[in-house]
Amino acid sequence: MLLAYVDESYTRDRYSMVALLLPNVPARALGEVVARAAQAYGVVPPPELHGTDLLHGNRGWEPIVKMPRAAIGVYHAAFLSIADPEVATGRILKTPPRGNAA
Repeated sequence: MLLAYVDESYTRDRYSMVALLLPNVPARALGEVVARAAQAYGVVPPPELHGTDLLHGNRGWEPIVKMPRAAIGVYHAAFLSIADPEVATGRILKTPPRGNAA
């Protein structure tokens, strides 16, 4: 089974939508990233990752609103888990490693 991760964005002049199709495995890995963020930072997010919520401290991400490196670390872990679901079993770094392009 494939999953579609859909995101939308807009400006005053343009509306965009993109979808990323992936096998089901990354969905479990992303859930693990969210669970580890909850344990590490005391966040109570929904089981989805939304950049706006994560970076602005909305919908459960309030504890890290003043911790931009932690938010970036969560997203870094999420992107790594999409590329390699086994990565999701590691810890979330407070500062993503430099020079590590996922």
